[in-house]
Amino acid sequence: MFTANTDITELLQSHIDQVSNAGGGKICIEAGLYQIRQIELKSNICLHLEAGAQLRTTGKREDYSPIGYDHNEMGDVYSVIYAMGQENITITGQGIIDLNGDAFYHKENPSDLPTVGPAVTQEYLDEAPRSYDWRINQPIFFHECTHVRVENVQIRNASCWTITCNFCRSIKMLNLTIENSLIIPNSDGIHFCGSSDIIISGCHITAGDDCIAFTSITDWNRATENVTVSDCVFQSGSKAISIGYMHSIVRNIVIENVIIKKSNRAYVTMCHPHTGLVENIRITNCILEGRSYGGNWWGNGEPIVIMATPHHIERYREPQPADRFKYSIRNVDISGIICRAERPIAVVASEADLCSNIRVSNSTVEIVPEEKPSLMGNVIDLSPGEEHFQIPSTDIGIVTRNAKVTVSNVTDADGNSVNIINE
Repeated sequence: MFTANTDITELLQSHIDQVSNAGGGKICIEAGLYQIRQIELKSNICLHLEAGAQLRTTGKREDYSPIGYDHNEMGDVYSVIYAMGQENITITGQGIIDLNGDAFYHKENPSDLPTVGPAVTQEYLDEAPRSYDWRINQPIFFHECTHVRVENVQIRNASCWTITCNFCRSIKMLNLTIENSLIIPNSDGIHFCGSSDIIISGCHITAGDDCIAFTSITDWNRATENVTVSDCVFQSGSKAISIGYMHSIVRNIVIENVIIKKSNRAYVTMCHPHTGLVENIRITNCILEGRSYGGNWWGNGEPIVIMATPHHIERYREPQPADRFKYSIRNVDISGIICRAERPIAVVASEADLCSNIRVSNSTVEIVPEEKPSLMGNVIDLSPGEEHFQIPSTDIGIVTRNAKVTVSNVTDADGNSVNIINE
């Protein structure tokens, strides 16, 4: 049906339209390398990549047009594969989608690296984010879709958020391998905005930013909720799992049986006081490794950070909502985890009573030596806010500020109770 080593965009789009109009079905891509530009998926379509099949995007800006959605953060959305207002959409198979993100970056041009003391050596520069003039900002984008499933495929080299589900419902992300560069900024693995009823399982994700993120970035009033994450392996140059952001509403998330390899920050819950809300989160049976990276990424080698601190950013299109919540973060249960990190677990609020019912139990926190000195120093990074939390010593397992945290049976690697600092 498709000829290898050619651009199949028009032919593939024609088949998608015809099959969808006829009621739906499976479109198979056989083994071979194929070039694509922009593909719009339609209802009741299964795009199946057989073993050995590879779809590779072009690296030319002129091949991409706005798809018709104005994103609160990104502005006009540019995508490679997208669907808007569709249902029963599936991407499956053993093949590869190569998003060719490197083509849009100046790989030889690392960002400036501020430092509190350590000299900026080549080792730090090698880990710094790279710059760009323009990029495809939502490579695989589902908007207002129902019953979305992406399973088994390998996705590589995204220029920005790899997969986004925006205002979607009934989503399954299963057994995916997403391999992005650790020096490409915003190369999230999967980002969910205002979406619900989500299952993520069996995924291996490497990303220069969040491996998975749950926010309301595109509409501060649309909650992301009802999520399970299980049996995954993640690594990030920034935050591996990110729940909440600025004025987002996120609730009802269970995370279990997850390994986070050396990431700049393994896990974060974050929201702006009184305008954002994160609630009903359970994390269990996980291994979280944190180590600081040389770039100006968010995080500083922490395993877990829970933060209700000011971090409004003016460049978003939608204005900051009026104060609407008494609590910012509540009902968070963390149990049965092992942390190996350069910094402690931190729960930080800008004022009292923003965080409620935070529990850490039956867990191990091992503070390991830095692989190289952090350019930030011994602090908890509270970016994008301007303040950092200074850690008074290197032997502390848990730090809190303006937060009541229930801690039970949390030890170091030798079985001794961890040191806790409450401010």
